[in-house]
Amino acid sequence: MSIYKTVAMLRAMNPNQGEVTNNFLLDTLFQTVELSATETVEIDIIKGDERLAPFCTPIVGGKLMEEQGFKTNVYTPAYVKPMFTITAANAITDRVAGESPYSESSPAQRASIRLAKMLSDGEMQINRREEWMAAQGIVTGKVNIIGEGVNREIDFGMNPAHLITLSGTSEWSDAGSKPLDDMSNWSTLISDNGNANADIIIGGKDAIQALFAHESVTKVLDNRRITMGLIEPKLLAKGVVYYGTIISNGVNVEVYQYTGSYVDDAGVRQRFIPDGHIVMTSTTADFRRNFGAIADFDAGLASIPIFPKYWTKDDPSARFVLLKSAPLPAPHQIDAIVSVQVVS
Repeated sequence: MSIYKTVAMLRAMNPNQGEVTNNFLLDTLFQTVELSATETVEIDIIKGDERLAPFCTPIVGGKLMEEQGFKTNVYTPAYVKPMFTITAANAITDRVAGESPYSESSPAQRASIRLAKMLSDGEMQINRREEWMAAQGIVTGKVNIIGEGVNREIDFGMNPAHLITLSGTSEWSDAGSKPLDDMSNWSTLISDNGNANADIIIGGKDAIQALFAHESVTKVLDNRRITMGLIEPKLLAKGVVYYGTIISNGVNVEVYQYTGSYVDDAGVRQRFIPDGHIVMTSTTADFRRNFGAIADFDAGLASIPIFPKYWTKDDPSARFVLLKSAPLPAPHQIDAIVSVQVVS
């Protein structure tokens, strides 16, 4: 089988995406993958519905209840399409990264190694973009998709009360603030409006350091008579530090510091979760990695997260490798999120 056949390229793509690309948000919160059979995806925005059943006498007919709880929006995800090229000259004369200068690899072997590297790089770029979309969704409640031929805002309809900015003495860096009370209140918001139990906090470096430097928090964690929390920082994947569990004021959450980053279109490094920001949410909430089907003559209508393909050009002789994906990670249970700027 040719290494350029779609099946061969799919097999060559890295199966351990999370370990290489460090998709912490996707792997932790967006664990459900949903492949659409069409170019569109349906996003059910689920809202809490906790109405009581109505009273009535035994001889009165049942009261018709209007169905509530979710709104379906249909989107056509934008494509992401990293493309690479292998020229005949490169394959014949140029060594690949890491290859010994004295290697006697054949042009075919070098081309195969280059192809594997391109597939891996393209897959990482796509997953990094997907991680960025997931981060935008949970931090701002919306995703702005701007690129060549596309300029669109996808608003997931987050309750405005779930987007919070602390200021003055309320900031966690201030001694007069009350982080544990804040977390208790936000947990209640998630329970009331999102119909979920908050069990995780993911924050930027400044936010998490301010939390664990706060006297009220250290005092609780130092209380050995009652198990109020267990803090044992552990380095996990790149950019991820697990701090442990905080149990206080009716809150029981796992705390993570996430400093994963990307380079934006202007060449500036940015954090997926801003440094002074935290997101409180539930790992059991309905968050999904949605993918639209790929419309391509070679694919038909492929229901697949990433579709690789290649073609050749004769003069100068070159092969082009293209990866296509139509991702839209979506927090369907949007009000199971509270997003807060805790440190300015």
